[in-house]
Amino acid sequence: MVMLRAFNRDGNLPEGVHVATVEEVVSRFATTSARRKWLGEQFRGLLAMAKSTEKLQRVFLWGSFVTSKDLPNDMDVLLVMSADFELNKLPENCQLLFDHAQARLRFNADVFWTKASIGDKTLELWLNTYQTGKDFKRRGIVEVTVS
Repeated sequence: MVMLRAFNRDGNLPEGVHVATVEEVVSRFATTSARRKWLGEQFRGLLAMAKSTEKLQRVFLWGSFVTSKDLPNDMDVLLVMSADFELNKLPENCQLLFDHAQARLRFNADVFWTKASIGDKTLELWLNTYQTGKDFKRRGIVEVTVS
């Protein structure tokens, strides 16, 4: 059963951070069109690669993928890695996830990342920024559980 709230009249989730499982994200945002199904597959691959590092702590999604838009442009993703995460120690095939241009090509996603050591206040500022759309309207974002 999907626990995410209904879209508002602008086609966005209500303002705030909405927690959802991967399955809830896929059933809500990756089933209504071929484009959405393909993006859902890309998200699963991206998440699997991030989890394979064994340093992934949190994942956030925002932008057109988590709206009612029939044909979202892409996915916008923030990966929060553990404080001891070291990019240069990853296998080369995983490093592409942390290179913005390479991740865009491979997953059709704008992937941003940080370490948990940035602290809660800075993370909160980032998440607040992501809740403002290009139209300057406030919208919800999704935190995907990673356990």
